[in-house]
Amino acid sequence: MNTSLQLAARHFPARIADLGFTAELPADWVSHALPDEDVDLADPTAFVPLAVVTAPHAAIVFAFAARPAHGEGTLHDWTWYHLSQQPLQPRAVGRDAVAGVAAMCGEAVQPSELGPMVVRFAFLEDGDRLVHFSLSAPELFADSVRDAWFALLRSFTLETPKGSRFALEADPERGA
Repeated sequence: MNTSLQLAARHFPARIADLGFTAELPADWVSHALPDEDVDLADPTAFVPLAVVTAPHAAIVFAFAARPAHGEGTLHDWTWYHLSQQPLQPRAVGRDAVAGVAAMCGEAVQPSELGPMVVRFAFLEDGDRLVHFSLSAPELFADSVRDAWFALLRSFTLETPKGSRFALEADPERGA
C-alpha cells in the first residue's frame, strides 16, 4: 500500500434521488462545491455530478455521478455504452461487487493535454439509479493512487440503498 496516502471515511450528502454516500478517500484531498445546474436526463449519456474530489497538487480526480438507470439492457450493456461515448480505450472490464450490489469495474486510457490518463471506473445499479464513479490520473501517477481506488471500491456505501435488479454472481445470459 502507498503509505503516503492517508485514507479517511468521507460522507457526501444526497444531491439527487437519495444518493448520499460514504467512501474512504485520501484525507487531504479537496472536495469541490458543485454548481447547481439542470442536467437533461433525457440525454441517455448525461449524468448528474454527485461529488468531485481532487489531489491537492496534481491532476488526479475522483468523480461520482448518477442518472436514472436505462430501461432496457444489462449493467454490462450500459457500461459499454457509456464507455463508448467517451474517448476511452478500455484495457480491462469485469464484474465485481460494490456496496453489496453487482458492479462493472475496469480501467481505460484517455488522451489528454497532460498525456495519457488512466481512468479506473465502476458502474452499479441500485433502485433504478445508475451510479458511476471514477479515478483519473496521469499515467505516471496512476500506480501511486491505485490503493486509494481499491479502498474506495471496498468502502463505498450508499446512504439509502434500494437494491439492484442484477444478481451479484450474474448468470452470463442474464448479464450483470
